[in-house]
Amino acid sequence: MDVSTKTLLIFEDNSTESLPVKTVKFHGTINVLELLNEHKVSINQSCGGNGSCTTCRVIVRSDFRQLMARTEIESDRAQERRFCANERLACQLEIDQSIEIIIP
Repeated sequence: MDVSTKTLLIFEDNSTESLPVKTVKFHGTINVLELLNEHKVSINQSCGGNGSCTTCRVIVRSDFRQLMARTEIESDRAQERRFCANERLACQLEIDQSIEIIIP
């Protein structure tokens, strides 16, 4: 069991000079949307976390290649909406490491 503390840094824009608007600490593996909701971070969401609406889209600022692969649902939505590689659905994204995201 991984008990090390990890950090989710949340930004408003992609400027390298911007400061995070919120820093959230977590342990283990966690769903990004659930973590954001738990810490009362405002993010659009209209399908209840089922991956069908794509309103909880986030942009990963850190090295997105180290993240867990997209779920089948997320892969389908990403292909339909022509997401860039660093665009992810918070409701489908499980993280087990520190990352930086932008909530557009």
